[in-house]
Amino acid sequence: MAMTRLLQSLALTPVAYLFVCLMLASVGQDPFSLELPTLTDPESNSTVELLLGTLPGQLLFLLLGGFVISRRLLVGTFVLAGIITAYLQCVLFAEHFGTTWSNIEILMLLGVNTPWLVLALIPGLELLLGAERLRQQGA
Repeated sequence: MAMTRLLQSLALTPVAYLFVCLMLASVGQDPFSLELPTLTDPESNSTVELLLGTLPGQLLFLLLGGFVISRRLLVGTFVLAGIITAYLQCVLFAEHFGTTWSNIEILMLLGVNTPWLVLALIPGLELLLGAERLRQQGA
C-alpha cells in the first residue's frame, strides 16, 4: 500500500505543472503554453522549483493517505494536498506578475484561479483512482 500511495502522490506533479501553465495564461493574458516562465533569480530553474514546491503536498498525502481506507477520503486528501501545492506554486510564480505580494494577495490569486485548479486536478484524480483500482485488483 505504501508504494501505491507513493505513486499516487507523484500525480501532484503534473497537477502543479498544469495549474501553473493555466494560471499564467489566465492572469498574464498570455496564450496558453506548456513552457514554464523564467524566475527572476538567475540561478534558479523553474522546473526544479516547481518540483520542490510539490514536495510538501506529496509528503502530506503520503502521511495522511497511509491511514485512509475510504475512496472518498482518499480523494479528499488528494484534493487538500493539491490545494496546498497550488498555493505554494502561487507563492513561487507570483513574482512573474510583480515583485511584492502579500499573503492575502497570494490567497486571492489562488482564489481567482480556483477553476483552473479544478481543471488541473482532473488528470491527477484519474491517476489516483486508476492506481487505487489496480491496488485493489492486485490484493
